[in-house]
Amino acid sequence: MTDPPRTEGCDAKHPLRDMAWSRAGAIAVVLAGAPSTRVVRFSVRVGLLVAGSVTIAVAVAVTLWNGLGAGPLDVFIGAVRTRSGLPLGPTVWLVVGSMIVVSVMLGRRPGPGTVISPLIIGAVMQATAAMLESVDAPDALVVRIVIHLLAVGAIGLGAGALIVSRLGAGSGELLASAASDRSGRPEPRVRMAIEFSWLVVGVALGGPVGLGTILLASTIGPSVAVGHRIVDGAVAQTSERSLAYVAAAASPAG
Repeated sequence: MTDPPRTEGCDAKHPLRDMAWSRAGAIAVVLAGAPSTRVVRFSVRVGLLVAGSVTIAVAVAVTLWNGLGAGPLDVFIGAVRTRSGLPLGPTVWLVVGSMIVVSVMLGRRPGPGTVISPLIIGAVMQATAAMLESVDAPDALVVRIVIHLLAVGAIGLGAGALIVSRLGAGSGELLASAASDRSGRPEPRVRMAIEFSWLVVGVALGGPVGLGTILLASTIGPSVAVGHRIVDGAVAQTSERSLAYVAAAASPAG
C-alpha cells in the first residue's frame, strides 16, 4: 500500500495541512483556520447591539440639541433630569433601570441586550450632548425640521440593529409586554398608554415638549420598520457574500 502524495515542505506537526492535496483537504484547511460559525454569528449580534445603541444615543442627543421637542420617554427623562439635577447619562440609567425592574416584577425577564444597551446609550448620549453644547442649533425652522426627521431616521436604523441582534427586547417593549400580560389587554394599546403617560407626566414636570415631539411620535413607527428591513437585508446580504467567499477559497484552483 502506497502513502498518499505529500506536498514538499509540509510540517509533520500539522497533519491537517497534508490533506490539502484533495478537495476535502482544502475545505478542511479553510475551516480549520477560520473561527467557529457560532462565535462569528454571536460577534455580529454584539456588534449590531453596540452599533444600534450608539446610533440611537447620538440621534436622540441631536433631537434634544435641535430644540424642537423630544419623544415621549425623552420628555420624561428630560423632566427628571431638570428636577433632580443629575447628568443626562445617569438620568437615562435611572429611568430605564426602573422600567426594567418593574418589568421583572411583572414577570418578564430582560435579555443581556436589554441591560447593556441602556448603559451604552446613556454614556454616549451624555458625551454627544456635551459636544453639541458648543454648537448653536440652526434658526431656520425648516432646517431644524429636516435635522429632526433625519435623527428620527437614524433612531429607526439603530432600533432595527437592536431588533436584528436578538439579544433582548428594549426596555419599553419589555415593560409593555409585561403590562400586557398582567392586564390582559393588547400590547399595542398598552404601549400607547405608557407612551402617553410618559408624555403627560413629563410635560407636567417641565420636560422638553414641542413640534418635534409630534413629529417623532408620528414617524418613529414607520422609521423603525424601515430601519429593521434595511439592517436585516444588509446582514443577510453580507452573510451570503461571506459564505460565497469561504466556498471560493475552499475550492481547488482550476
